[in-house]
Amino acid sequence: MTAMRTRTLAALLAAVPAAGVLVAGAPAQAAELDITLNSFTVSRNVFVLGSKAGCTNAIFTAVLSAPLPTEVDGPFEVSTVVVDISGPPVSGGFRDFRYLAQVGSTATYRGSAPICGKYTAGRYTVTAYGMVQPFREAAQYTNRINTFLYVKRPSNLTLNATPEPVVKGRKITTKGALRVDGRVAAGIPVQVYFKANGAKAYTYKGTTRTNSKGFYSTKFTATRSGVWKAVYAGGPARSAAAAVDAVKVK
Repeated sequence: MTAMRTRTLAALLAAVPAAGVLVAGAPAQAAELDITLNSFTVSRNVFVLGSKAGCTNAIFTAVLSAPLPTEVDGPFEVSTVVVDISGPPVSGGFRDFRYLAQVGSTATYRGSAPICGKYTAGRYTVTAYGMVQPFREAAQYTNRINTFLYVKRPSNLTLNATPEPVVKGRKITTKGALRVDGRVAAGIPVQVYFKANGAKAYTYKGTTRTNSKGFYSTKFTATRSGVWKAVYAGGPARSAAAAVDAVKVK
């Protein structure tokens, strides 16, 4: 029975676009359920995974205004909360459907989906909605709730401020390298900050870019002892990274 219900759900979802309604020409017109999807959450929204990493689970939790009806009018009835995961455009049309299980007799539904390193890095759209499909009757749906999760490649940034120590008024060079997923990251902006000893916050000093080999280098005038900091802001497909180096000025 489980296999039959799974095949049936897959067939139904194949006919349901991202908007959560049946496509034109379907034999039955979609209807709205008198139940509201109040909230939908993901255990975390950012997954930093190398392209060769394994999988980790995203846990989905949906809370409705009332439990979905469970009366079985026939062997193909479906009553569940559907989670529709669609990948970024560069993923080549990635699409995954999951359905959540009711927690006891409550109006809470929970389930999971693997998020893997082999997935294309970027932003994934996650849409949840309740769905009831009685035997030989039109499917009914709740409202939808959208959220996002990100698969990001790990970034590694290094920093070396030289010379150490440095004479006041002389030039100090801040240099390092940026790698993303173990690969050279060329043409990427890196911000440089400085916090003098005794100061409470960093002061922005400037921005440089990595060269074709992933290295960056820029010079500043040394005025006080303190800590230099290099920052890569990251993005939808790459994690942020930072590095620090303390330098004494004499």
